[in-house]
Amino acid sequence: MGIGFVFSQLNLFLTYNKVDGKSGFSLQDLVLTYYGQPDVLLVESKLNGTMREHLENNYERNSLINWAKGGAGKEKLNEVKSIVIKKCLRCHTAGGDAAFAPFDNLSTVSDIFTRINRGISISRLITLSHIHIISIGVIFALSGVIFLFTPINEKLKMVLLIFPFGSLLMDMFSWWLTKLMPVFAITVFIGGVFTVIGFFIQFVISLLTMWKSSEELG
Repeated sequence: MGIGFVFSQLNLFLTYNKVDGKSGFSLQDLVLTYYGQPDVLLVESKLNGTMREHLENNYERNSLINWAKGGAGKEKLNEVKSIVIKKCLRCHTAGGDAAFAPFDNLSTVSDIFTRINRGISISRLITLSHIHIISIGVIFALSGVIFLFTPINEKLKMVLLIFPFGSLLMDMFSWWLTKLMPVFAITVFIGGVFTVIGFFIQFVISLLTMWKSSEELG
């Protein structure tokens, strides 16, 4: 369970890590993920953020951004066609890593390139909320059952048992609030930190209890 939880947190870190184009996790990463940038094209945010590593050449990146800002029309397609073929089609094609946004024809490409960055979609947020609650919730339920057998004060035990679940809900509901207002990005961060702390306390106390019990039996 501990290993599974660690990998889930590493996955979250890697998901948010470079959303703003800079290494390291920040509140801006959360704002861009959930709220977006209503005054910026989605492709511009992506090329300056998570996709920057795939297109590090400034000229090529700026060419795509300028084409998008100009409406991503057929008239200036030749200026960026070679860049799209060489750098984009590796992933943005059937079977590629970005098959969900295929560059299979001009109308599709134009539609993708002219979208405003409105953050995560509602349907995607529903899916992530479901996965997050079920997967992390199961880990907390299993660790909680083990934690129930620890010999600490009963009132403190109940608080520490509920704390991770409360933090998990705070984290998840903060996603939705941040989707509406970017100021709530801080509560996403706080909820995530509290979730980790809550699980860590349960995990350590449970391990110490089992270790002490094994010594007594030995």
